[in-house]
Amino acid sequence: MTRDLAVKDVTERLRIATWPVHERLHLHPVLRPLTARQPTAEGYLGAVRALYGFVAPMEQRLGEEAAGRAARTPLLLADIGALDAAAAGVEPPLAADLPELPTAAARIGARWVLDGSAHGGRAMLPHLQRTLAVGPEQGASYFASAGIDLKAERQSLRDMIERDILTEEDRAAATEAAAAAFSALERWLDHLAAPSPAPAS
Repeated sequence: MTRDLAVKDVTERLRIATWPVHERLHLHPVLRPLTARQPTAEGYLGAVRALYGFVAPMEQRLGEEAAGRAARTPLLLADIGALDAAAAGVEPPLAADLPELPTAAARIGARWVLDGSAHGGRAMLPHLQRTLAVGPEQGASYFASAGIDLKAERQSLRDMIERDILTEEDRAAATEAAAAAFSALERWLDHLAAPSPAPAS
C-alpha cells in the first residue's frame, strides 16, 4: 500500500467510525445555535463556552502529538471574553469525563477530531458573521481559526499518520480514540443541557 493510500485508509476509517455521533452533534441543542437560521447571542456564547470546556482539557492530552498545530484554547477564551466582558479571565467549567490516550496512535486519533472541528468552524463562519455580527477579530476567532495555517496543520497530521500509524493495532487505537473523543463531547454537551436539579426544600 502506498503512503497516500495508507493515510487515506486511516482517515476513512476515522470518518466512518465517528460519523453517527458526528451527525447527532450537529443537532445537539447546545451546538444548534451555530447553525440555526436566527441564532441568539446567548445561545452562541453558550456553544462557545461548551466547546472551550471540551477543547481545553483535550488539547492538554495530545502531548507530543500536538506538534505542528496551534492550540485553539486561547482563541476560545478570547472569544468568550469578547462576547461577555464579565467572563473575561474566568475559566468556564471543564469536561472531566474524557478518554485516556495512552499511545501515539490514540493521540493522533483525538487530534484528528480536534483539527477537524477547525475546518467545520470555517465553514460556519460566514453564517455567524451574517447573523450575529461576529468575526475573526470579535467573538469568532475560533471559528475563523484566526492566525492558523490549516493547510500546514493538515500536512503535519498526515505526516504523523504516515509515520506512527503502521499496524492494524495502531489503526484500531486511532479509530477507537477518535470515536471516544466524539462520545465524550456528546456526554459533555448532554451534561450541560441537562436541567439543574431543583433545590431541596
